[in-house]
Amino acid sequence: MGTDRFRLDGRVAVVTGASRGIGRAIAVGMAGAGAAVVAASRDVVACEATVGEIVVAGGQGLAVACDVADRTTHQPLVDAALERFGRLDVLVNNAGVLRPHVTTRVSVDELDQLLAVNLKGPLFLTVAALDALADGGHGSVINIGALGATQPMEGIGAYCATKAAMANWSTTMAREWAERGVRVNVLVPGSVATDMILPTDPARREAFVAEMAAQNAFGRLGEPDDLVGAALFLASDASSYMTGRSLYVDGGLLR
Repeated sequence: MGTDRFRLDGRVAVVTGASRGIGRAIAVGMAGAGAAVVAASRDVVACEATVGEIVVAGGQGLAVACDVADRTTHQPLVDAALERFGRLDVLVNNAGVLRPHVTTRVSVDELDQLLAVNLKGPLFLTVAALDALADGGHGSVINIGALGATQPMEGIGAYCATKAAMANWSTTMAREWAERGVRVNVLVPGSVATDMILPTDPARREAFVAEMAAQNAFGRLGEPDDLVGAALFLASDASSYMTGRSLYVDGGLLR
């Protein structure tokens, strides 16, 4: 298989949660592989910084404000991609929230937010994008999952449950949309050093990093850039015979 199969020249990708962390790394990485990238999140100023990095490197990008929990922002995001670039080939559903709590402390409002962002958001945004993804003939949906979907973890049960539901539904989407040429896969990171999981207190952060690093084969936390290669694989023709599956990039955490 030639390396050209991993290229995304002429294709357009929408990446949610592209203002920082994994989303930003994937957005920049896809632009580097030739895609025009629409960087979306609630923080459009930070997305503009992501696009600035893409443009400086010679790529094409567009920053769009989108709150995935708000369905009224979904179609405008898709329309912005089509208006600017004329097509849509890749959708990376990366935006997510964690809200760590033991089960007895989970509030109704917190659970509603987790469901809105981690499950309903990716689901309904993908439905809004489906026709455009199918029209281009290379439609690929990448839902960012979590190890907790298959290995539930105490203290983040609600988050794990929403990610498990999204992984399950991703397989259903893949089966329903295969005849339209749209593939749906899940990219599952291990412990990645992002603001979402790292404690803000320096002492707690140091202890957390040491504990999590000791649990995987490489003895370190992942970095957002560690996910880029797998995202390019799932977005490109290199994975054209793969759908309804989960790809783990976890540093050997699952042993």
